[in-house]
Amino acid sequence: MPSTQKVTLRDTTLREGIQIPGSRVGIEQKRLFVKMLRQLGMCEVEIGLPDGMEACAELAAFIHDMVGIQASALVPCYVGHWRRQVDGAVEAGLARIDILAPVSDHLLKEYDHYGMAVGDITGRLGEVIEYAGGRPLRLGVGLIDACRAPLERILEIIRPLGSWGADRLVIYDSVGTMLPSKMTSLVKEVRRAGGLPVLAHCHNDYGLATANTLAAVEGGAEAVDVAVNGLGGRAGNAALEEVALALENLMGLSTGLNTAMLKDLSAFVEEMTGLRNSPLKPIVGDYCFAHVPVMHVRCIAGGNPAAFEPFAPGQIGAERRFGFSLAVDYRTALEPFVHRSGCSIAASDVPELVQVLRSRDTGRGLSEPEVIQSIREFHAGRGDHADAAAGA
Repeated sequence: MPSTQKVTLRDTTLREGIQIPGSRVGIEQKRLFVKMLRQLGMCEVEIGLPDGMEACAELAAFIHDMVGIQASALVPCYVGHWRRQVDGAVEAGLARIDILAPVSDHLLKEYDHYGMAVGDITGRLGEVIEYAGGRPLRLGVGLIDACRAPLERILEIIRPLGSWGADRLVIYDSVGTMLPSKMTSLVKEVRRAGGLPVLAHCHNDYGLATANTLAAVEGGAEAVDVAVNGLGGRAGNAALEEVALALENLMGLSTGLNTAMLKDLSAFVEEMTGLRNSPLKPIVGDYCFAHVPVMHVRCIAGGNPAAFEPFAPGQIGAERRFGFSLAVDYRTALEPFVHRSGCSIAASDVPELVQVLRSRDTGRGLSEPEVIQSIREFHAGRGDHADAAAGA
C-alpha cells in the first residue's frame, strides 16, 4: 500500500456523464448535483469537456463562490486556439485545468485531428504550461490513452513537467484495456520518474474500471476519477460508490466522504440523467441488500448480518429487505422475526404466513418492520378466527 492514508476522489459525472447519447442535463440540475457533492465531501468536480470551456463557464462561476469544492476542466494542447481555452478558464474562475495530450500510436496516427507527432508532445506541453503559468490556476497534465502508449515515451514526456510548473499527472486508461497488475506497475513507474502526484482515470469497457482504479492506488496514485453510478462514455467509468466503499472498507484508506449519502446521490443522478441502474448494480443497486435464501434471512434477522452482507446498509444510506419467494420451508428464517414480534405462530400456520408475506411484497422485498408488522397482523387475525370458532 502507498504511504498516504487518504485518497482524493474527483467527480467527473458532469463531464463523462454528458457524453452518453441523449444526455440532457440542465444547469439547475447541475447546480443541485454540485451542492450534493459538496455535502458528500467531494473537493473537486470536473465540469469541462475538451475544447468546451464556453459551455461550462456558467457552472464554473457558480462553483467559484462555493466553499469546500472546486471546479476543474480540460484544455487540449493539440488545438490551435488553446490560448483562448486557458484564458477562458481564468475568466470562468476555474481552480485548475488539466492540459491534455494524445500519447498513443492509436491517436497520433490521426494527424489530421491532433496535428502532432511524438516529437511534438513535450514541447507543446511546455508551451501551454508556460502560457498558463502565473495565472490563478493549478496545472495538471493529462496523457490521453497513456495505458496503450510505450512506457519509455510516457516517461520521457513526464520527466520535465514538475520543473515547468505542473503539479499532477492524469493517467487515462482511455478505452479500458488495462489490467490491474499492469496499472499498479505503470503508476509506480511514472511516480518514480516524474515525481508528480498521479490521478488515475479508468474506463469500464472490460468491466475493470473499479479494479484498475484500486490498482492505481496500490501503485501510489493519490487521486482517482469517479462518476456516480459509473456513468461515462461507452461502458462508463469507475463508479464513485464502488471506489469509495472499496477504498474505505477493503483497503483501509480514507476518502473523506460521507458515504451515508451514496444511495440518495445515486437516486438523484438516475433522475437527473434518466438512466436507471440495474437492480444488481454493486453498492447502490436495489437488490444489494435484498435477502431471499433461508440461511441468508435467518442469519441477518438473527443478528449476524456479516454472514451475508459485506458492509452494513446504513453505511451508504440503504435499507435491507427480505423476500420469501423460494419454494422452500421458511420456518427457521422466520423464527427471529416471530420472536421480536412478541407473537406465537404455530408451525402449521407458517405456510399461510409466508403466503401473506409474499402477497405484501411488491417486488422490492419487505423491510424488517414490515415483516414484523405482518406477523402481528397475521397473529391477530388467527386469534380472532380462533375465538369465533370457539364461540360457535
